Amino acid sequence: MLRPLLFSPAAVWLARALQEAGVERFLLLTDGASADDAAACFPPERTQVCTQQGPARAEAVRAFAAGQAGDVLAVLAPVWLSFSAAAALTAGEDCPCPAGVVRLSAGALARTGALPEPGPAEAEAAPLPEAAVLSGDPEELARVQELARMDFNRFLIRRGVRMLSPATVYIDPTVTVAPGTTLLPNVILRGDTHIGESCELGPDTMIRDCTLGEGCVANASQLNEAVFGRNVNIGPFAYVRPGTRVSDGCKVGDFVEVKNAVIGEGTKLPHLIYVGDSDVGAHCNFGCGSITCNYDGNHKYRTTVGDNVFIGCNTNLVAPVTVEDGAFTAAGSTITSTVPADALAVARARQVHKPGWAKRHREEP
Repeated sequence: MLRPLLFSPAAVWLARALQEAGVERFLLLTDGASADDAAACFPPERTQVCTQQGPARAEAVRAFAAGQAGDVLAVLAPVWLSFSAAAALTAGEDCPCPAGVVRLSAGALARTGALPEPGPAEAEAAPLPEAAVLSGDPEELARVQELARMDFNRFLIRRGVRMLSPATVYIDPTVTVAPGTTLLPNVILRGDTHIGESCELGPDTMIRDCTLGEGCVANASQLNEAVFGRNVNIGPFAYVRPGTRVSDGCKVGDFVEVKNAVIGEGTKLPHLIYVGDSDVGAHCNFGCGSITCNYDGNHKYRTTVGDNVFIGCNTNLVAPVTVEDGAFTAAGSTITSTVPADALAVARARQVHKPGWAKRHREEP
């Protein structure tokens, strides 16, 4: 069940479908070598993981089944289930189990702790619509991945998510998307990602382990391990790296990279900007070509920018450095020391004219 299916192990896809069908308790049986992977990947809270064999495993199964009414579903093979198949499987005793799944009496299981071994009997079980046993065959895995992907997309569409081209959208089962959000073609959502209401994502956007508040727009961008407030405008061609927090109403524009930075409310990073290892206040504006120089080859240093700061085009902020509230930096400046509040910092060579130089230069042989 830890075999990858798109971005997540098969166990994650199965658990998501069963959770939606009303299943509340899970026991994951695995060996010691894969225990850490199993515990990390399996999403339901309070999932019990047993890595032991023999009598200890039987005791864990007995304890899990004790006090439960009805049946227990035992998954003996790496099975994928659609949402409709999971709902049918948990609906009642008359529903057939797919290959690799058996239904056991909770009372009997609590007494014996014995699970059947997977074998030909399970492989010949009555088929359930939209259920599949994953094999080691790459062609079969590709088929099941496509079934799983489209089933999850349909599930989100029924929940109020709009997709212009569901066949081009790839979403991990650990992702949540709020109603009213639109997913344009070629969107990939992975990992611990949560999208708020009324967002518009894509085209050509990948988001991994991020939280986006309501009303965000992300166009042709890649976002990783970051948190965005409400009404943030991202891209096109923005690259947001881990450790970033972007507040409400900000703009992270075209060809902008942000890494391990906090960006205050309403701040604009319009285009061709790098902000790394920085704390930026509210309502600032960074001109085109501005960068934070955060690395000296040995260590990373932080830059601090106050509220209502204007960073002129092609400004280099050489960390560690502070630009205080309300200050301006002149275009083309390299800032290496603190800029006082409400001051203008000019740090560039003075322009010098040499009359007639160009004419003489052109006349040289």
